[in-house]
Amino acid sequence: MVKDIIFCLQEAALNLILKKYSTPREPAECFINPPCGCANPGKEMKCEDCPYLEGCLSNFKVSQPRHLKNCR
Repeated sequence: MVKDIIFCLQEAALNLILKKYSTPREPAECFINPPCGCANPGKEMKCEDCPYLEGCLSNFKVSQPRHLKNCR
């Protein structure tokens, strides 16, 4: 029982460590070798239904253009 708990904690720690390095830091990194097989994301219609791209890009905040930042 204790060995199982230790094993689960080790696996959770390993997943957490690996996740930090595998998460894209820039939106452009989402387009590099997506698992859905899109060769040209943004140019092919089949890429529109790729859940990986949608999920990856939704992790980034959309910033306002500079000319609209001071408008309220």
